[in-house]
Amino acid sequence: MIKRKDMLKLASKNDHEKLKEFYKKAYGMTHILNDSTHTEWQFQKNPFNTIDGFSLVIVENDDQIIAHLGFIPVELKFLDSTKVAVWHVSLYTLEDFRGKGLGTKMIKLSNCYGDLSMVLSGSDGTKKIYENLDGKDLGNMNRYIAILNKKRISDFVTNNLEKNEIENFSIKKEQIRRIRTLDEDYDNFWNAVKERFPITVNRTKEYLEWRYLHHPLIDYHFLSLKDENKLKGFAVIRFEDNNNELKAARLVDLICYEDYDNIILKNIVKYCKDKSDFLDFFCTGMFYKKALEEIGFFNNTEAGIKIPVVFNPIDFSRREDINFFYNYHKEDKKNNILNNKNNWFFVKADSDQDRAH
Repeated sequence: MIKRKDMLKLASKNDHEKLKEFYKKAYGMTHILNDSTHTEWQFQKNPFNTIDGFSLVIVENDDQIIAHLGFIPVELKFLDSTKVAVWHVSLYTLEDFRGKGLGTKMIKLSNCYGDLSMVLSGSDGTKKIYENLDGKDLGNMNRYIAILNKKRISDFVTNNLEKNEIENFSIKKEQIRRIRTLDEDYDNFWNAVKERFPITVNRTKEYLEWRYLHHPLIDYHFLSLKDENKLKGFAVIRFEDNNNELKAARLVDLICYEDYDNIILKNIVKYCKDKSDFLDFFCTGMFYKKALEEIGFFNNTEAGIKIPVVFNPIDFSRREDINFFYNYHKEDKKNNILNNKNNWFFVKADSDQDRAH
């Protein structure tokens, strides 16, 4: 029973104990939102977060949190400018308080902090709210897969795998290497290469350090490709190999000059070949499609082979596709550009899709 009017607000450090109790009710004790290291990293330390506190919207009733929405501020390279956007994540209302429009109210409040709002892997309920706010569903991300160990994959899927194992390429010249700090010429590289992507995350040094290089929980392999001592591209790999059934290499980010697509992908395959059974890459758009297919990747969004998406542990109960929808809040809507999904470049590391567990 509702005892008093619901209170909608941004969360603060003073709400820590209430949030812990809410997460226990909503998600159980093992969910990553119970880990304060993760929540502080995601909702407070993000370099694009200009809020004095946490980028969390909560609804309180009778001094208890009854609904919750996380939003991750992000700067987009948006055509010939930059725009502030927010990723909506972890939208949840306790069962006794559903049907009151709290989700819509929380999303509207968070939308004040960006020109656009976006979702990856959104629920049907979130999609309905977006559509009611004039948002647009652009379908599923591509999931490209390279088979690195066909026998292991065949044994796991328990049927004859029709896809071939990718070859182990011989690299003669350009080679990727793992780095712990960004190259001095990174800014010049990004300012040039970003023109390849009409709409994508503005990958500033500060963003990459926060997202990958200084991540408190995940050991990302940040790989740099140089030619003639000039930065030509980078890739970010996460190895998920804490189980005996299947070992995965996840290509969670990839940026390079178009002339180096094949070169960097061959280097990535060689880097992962002896470490994993398969390599996958979630992305929107068609920016790397030609090179991926030439090298031997296939689009599993079309093929539908039952290779899990969630590891640590392997979980087939989670849906295999990652959908994408957005809402542009401004009047001068560029619908012909925004509604073309091939103008957007997002990857698995965007939003909250690549979490520690």
